[in-house]
Amino acid sequence: MLEEFPGKITADLASVAFSATIILRCFGGKMSYDKRYVAQKRQRRRRKAAKAKVKLYEQGKLPHDQLPALAKRFLSRKMRALSKSE
Repeated sequence: MLEEFPGKITADLASVAFSATIILRCFGGKMSYDKRYVAQKRQRRRRKAAKAKVKLYEQGKLPHDQLPALAKRFLSRKMRALSKSE
């Protein structure tokens, strides 16, 4: 049976493989977006928590030693901007 229609079978297989590729590219390429979104969400949480710690430090409720590294970076950036504006 395969000897009788070799061109037809390969054409059918090619069309199936091509349609599967199209479907994967259209709908299966979302994984990278999901990973990027989750990473962005995690970074947003970290930034929000760090800004809250900076606020607590400015109110005098938290010593400088207990600030996380990101909060110290925000604080130094804020102090640098304030010193440049004067």
